[in-house]
Parts: sequence; structure tokens; C-alpha cells
Amino acid sequence: MSDSSTVSTRSVRYLTREIVPRPGEQPVDDRFTRIPGVNQEALRQARIVMIGCGGLGSECSHGLIRKGIGELHLFDHDVVELSNLARQKFGEEDLGKNKALCLAHNLIHEATARSLIIGHAMTFQEAVEQEISTRCSLAIVGVDNNLTRAYVARHYFLRRRPVIFTAVDRNACRGYVFVQESKPDTPCFLCLFPDAEDDRSVEGCTGAAIDILKVVAGIVIYAVDTLLMERPRTWNYKEIHLDGGQDGHYTIKQRGQCPLCNK
Repeated sequence: MSDSSTVSTRSVRYLTREIVPRPGEQPVDDRFTRIPGVNQEALRQARIVMIGCGGLGSECSHGLIRKGIGELHLFDHDVVELSNLARQKFGEEDLGKNKALCLAHNLIHEATARSLIIGHAMTFQEAVEQEISTRCSLAIVGVDNNLTRAYVARHYFLRRRPVIFTAVDRNACRGYVFVQESKPDTPCFLCLFPDAEDDRSVEGCTGAAIDILKVVAGIVIYAVDTLLMERPRTWNYKEIHLDGGQDGHYTIKQRGQCPLCNK
């Protein structure tokens, strides 16, 4: 439930209520805070920007709100279609409506802590042009095109904020997660995909399934923890293959001719 909400034609804002334990009950985050390296307060103080509210974006957002993230800012210009309902966090009542606005509303009922959820019915590029705040602790990119990925990589690289990029393939078998750190001498998205800035194609979904989305979103949420607290991570690029292909985690190096981080 929410304490308060404001709604406009292009933005919504909800403040959720924290679930308070009854006498004798453990707090809602009790099991999570028993994990070595976990810092629940770091989650409460974090402000995350989610770019893309489709399959991956909605799964990641759901997990973050359940864990008690402090602020979640959603950006997407797309609308909910019937084929989205089997694999995204939307219902029949959301059909034809903007994804970011609907997801923000739907996440109210998933909150376990006091979280601020803001949805913007626009692309990330539009938000920057309109001077809407994109300030964050970190950003997550789950869109279907490289132009936006490259734009976000550059935007936050210049502001020294980490970004997590994620995608799944068109056969719903393979997914990846790449962490663009905010530290000097670490690789950016264009080190991994050097042609991304000139790629104007849109991947789209010839096939998508909830299974690969949940697996990959789980890796993203774990990566968030490693950026906000002392949970371990030895990789910056991770691939998962549900069909038995070669899973792996890797350390991508900075590319000498990268137009962004070595310019």
C-alpha cells in the first residue's frame, strides 16, 4: 500500500509504507541481513534508475522493491500489449497504458519497506533533454537497442556512476549482465560492444519466456548488492545459457581504442 501518490499525464509518484513486525516477529529483512556483507541500510539509502520497464526491467524492479530499495525511478515510453502479460509485471487492466506508469503502480503492492517509486512515461533521452533528474546511486539498463545503451553508458560514465546492462537473446536461452563500474581504469559498455553507438537496430522479441528473465534479473539484483555493499563479485561480465551452452563469468578489460573511456 502507499501513503501518498501524485499522478500526472507523464509521471507518477508513490511512497510506500513499511511492513512493521508484530510483537515477537522478526523484521521482514531478517533472513537477508544474516548474509555476510549485507547492509540493509545501504539499500534504504540507494536511488536506482531503471531504464526499460519490459521483461527484464519489471523483473529487476520487482526484486529491488521486495528487498527494500529506497528510491526507484522508472523510464519507458512503451505501452503494455497483450503478449506482455505472460512475462512482465502487468495485468489486463494495464493494456494500452504506459509501462513505466503501470509498473510504478503495480509495485506498490510488492513493497516491504518505505520506498519512493517514480514512473516517467518517456525515454531516458527525453528525460535528460527535459532536465528531469536522472541522479542515482546506480542505473540498470534493460532496453532492446544499442543506441540507448550507448547513450546511458556515456551519460553515467561522465558522472562517475555505475551502470548494469542486461539483455537476453531472441531464442530466450541466453542472457548476459555487464557491470560498468564507476572507478577509473575500468571498462565501459563500449569496450565490450564497440559498435553500439552506430547500431540503430532494435532487437525486439521473436521469443521471450519468464524463465530466462527471472534468472538474468536475479544476477542483476545480486550485482546491485555488490555495488552498494560488501557482497563479493569477481566478474564484470556474466553469461548464462539455459540450453546447456557454456556459462561463464569474465573480467572484461578496458579497450585501448574505446571512444568513451579512453578518449
